Amino acid sequence: MVGVAGKSQGCNTCRKRRVKCDQGRPSCGQCTKSKRQCTGYQRNRHFKNLSALDRDTLILRKQPLNPVTEPSFIKYDYSELNLKQGARNVNSESSVLEQSEKVSTSLSQLFGHFLSNYIPQGGKAKQDPPVSWLQTVNITGNLGNNTSLPLAITALSLVRLGRKYQNAELQNEGIAVYGQALEGIQTILSSDNLFFEDQTLASCMTLLVFEVLEASGSNVRGWISHIQGISRLFQLRGPGLHISESSHRLFLGFRRTGIIYALATRRSSYLGNEEWLTIPWQRVPKSDFHHLLDIMARMPGPIERTEFAISMDAILPSPTEMESLRKRYWAIERQLRTWYINLVDSSTTPLHSEMSPRTIASATLSDFQPLTDSSLDFPSFEIARMHLFYWAALLLIYNNLTSIPSSSTSLHQFPQVRLLSEIHTTATLIARSIPYLLSPETETMGPQNVCFSLRIAMHAFSELGEDKEERWCRDVFDTLDNRGFPFGKILANVKWEDIPQFLTAVRCFI
Repeated sequence: MVGVAGKSQGCNTCRKRRVKCDQGRPSCGQCTKSKRQCTGYQRNRHFKNLSALDRDTLILRKQPLNPVTEPSFIKYDYSELNLKQGARNVNSESSVLEQSEKVSTSLSQLFGHFLSNYIPQGGKAKQDPPVSWLQTVNITGNLGNNTSLPLAITALSLVRLGRKYQNAELQNEGIAVYGQALEGIQTILSSDNLFFEDQTLASCMTLLVFEVLEASGSNVRGWISHIQGISRLFQLRGPGLHISESSHRLFLGFRRTGIIYALATRRSSYLGNEEWLTIPWQRVPKSDFHHLLDIMARMPGPIERTEFAISMDAILPSPTEMESLRKRYWAIERQLRTWYINLVDSSTTPLHSEMSPRTIASATLSDFQPLTDSSLDFPSFEIARMHLFYWAALLLIYNNLTSIPSSSTSLHQFPQVRLLSEIHTTATLIARSIPYLLSPETETMGPQNVCFSLRIAMHAFSELGEDKEERWCRDVFDTLDNRGFPFGKILANVKWEDIPQFLTAVRCFI
């Protein structure tokens, strides 16, 4: 959380003189008339840990908050050498984000620099379809009263820029602006005329990205609170509000995360309901990836039924119920296989190929080699991501099939040996794709998309008793943590059966 001393919104010079300030920028009118140096509006900030309690207190407080000041920006020299040395074109006596005539870098430039380090190579060209909803965010148009989006974008950009160049000053400033963005969100969520605005969704989703990239220790409560709140916000808006261009892009951006969360918590979701699978696409055809997500969106329902049926607290499951679940899983498995066959048939080039093993850069392991003698290469990040999700979905199907009590009278039996072989093969395919997804060309999005699928593969290796493979997965998560992606390691340290409770034991902000 961030505390700013004093309630006056005037510049520091006028506050010191105890005169009324017109809050002009970059220099106020009072200072200009009296020919004094306007020392800006930045206050001394006090930092403390951004715990979930802080967020809940902030979001739920009923007293009106002070107006959110507009974001200010640093004049950066974007050359890697100068950034690594911490060189910045601001007066050494000025505060980190002093709003003065010296400050010239725009939000679009700052955000553009963030995107250049976030979007995988091959997804940057104008003719390429966006691989992230962040590429479609409008930060230059009329935002009206919604000041939270530029604040959220600023916070995310500053922190990632500071992390990349090991600049603690930038990281601290990003955390400070993050606190301001949270205040802005609280104000917006209490306003009927802004609650359903696309900019509100974009602000919340930007802060969600901040949370998943900046989780510290074992604290993912902020991420959980955000994803629950955003999911609720989408649900309250309804599918009909996600047809137009901007709102549809936001829905596409959240849909993947929402489905992953439902699968991880093993709870059914409204995203699997028919209206959410059809209405938002009245004007735009679905991509191959979203056809895959259609299948995955229906999976949490039977998984939730399975969890209940085999739980110790449940009544002994009936053979009829078990047979129904088994039939459902094999039907989904066939849908997944059909989807992949169609994907292969529609491509004029191979979807993946063998490549010689390459060492994965690691801060802790001097020679971190791929799991097998050869790894998988993909023509693009989007193709690699589709494979990860496809294999993860298959693993979840097989994992649940092995947990259902067998019956000699079942019409949907599959030899246990063959099922275990499929599990090993699919988990290994995920592991063989990791070197590509951790390669420099995938930027930030590659490592960010590894967590879900690799955690499922790690569980599969564990259930098969393959200790070497399980340890390799843990080493990957350790490496990601050292690179600044702690989320996977946090989940890797939670027992598989405890993950649903771990990811739901937080109250959302809506």
